[in-house]
Amino acid sequence: MKSAKPKLLRNTLSALIIFGALSLIPNSFADELIQNITEVITEPAADEVIVEEVAPEKELPVVEPSPSPGDLEITDPVAKAPVLEEQVIEEAEPTPSPSPTPPHALLNQSMRIITPTQVMVDPRARTVFLPKIVYAGQGDLLVCASSSLGSFNTNFANTAPSEEKSSLEIAGANSQFLRISSIGSQAVEILNSGNGLKVSSANRALAGSYLYLRFVALSEVSANPKLCNDGSASNTRTVYLRPLGIDLNITKSGITLK
Repeated sequence: MKSAKPKLLRNTLSALIIFGALSLIPNSFADELIQNITEVITEPAADEVIVEEVAPEKELPVVEPSPSPGDLEITDPVAKAPVLEEQVIEEAEPTPSPSPTPPHALLNQSMRIITPTQVMVDPRARTVFLPKIVYAGQGDLLVCASSSLGSFNTNFANTAPSEEKSSLEIAGANSQFLRISSIGSQAVEILNSGNGLKVSSANRALAGSYLYLRFVALSEVSANPKLCNDGSASNTRTVYLRPLGIDLNITKSGITLK
């Protein structure tokens, strides 16, 4: 900018001198000369550098187009990386299987039972065999026998209970409280085996004592003593061991000889 001003001043002074000289020259020649000089003055010097202040351009924010789901899979490196998530898988607690229903007395305790109400025995007898028992009914059966004096002897020994279901359970053999449970009428068949249910006493005669027989229809075989009271009262039988009328006294009488 400093070098351009002196050059412009020199050109202006030169032009004034020329205009003064031209005033003495004829008009036609003077017009042509003035025109040429004017063009020379008005043209910027070749060496003149014009510096224009350019206002800084404001950078506009670049708006990137939102990628489509398809582009994400190709261009987005994050999309390619596997997403690891902690997945806490709660192990489903096993559903507790319902506990099996224990053996129980059936609601229907209808059955047919025929037993003697009394048995005539020798007043001196310490062993008695009961007559045959008649039974007809449904479901598994539990027979509970008890005596006020003697103990029951069967042709079968006691059976130990097992985890698996059994078809026969016997408890209390050779005691005052006998329990036999089996499928159907098998329990009664055991009572009737041999000469019948045997009752014996080691200390005194059985005459005048009582026997109690209770029949319970069950859902399955069980010799549990608690089930003896779950049956119907109509299915309980009482047997009285009645002594025979025998007199042991010796009567003296006369004998007539012919």
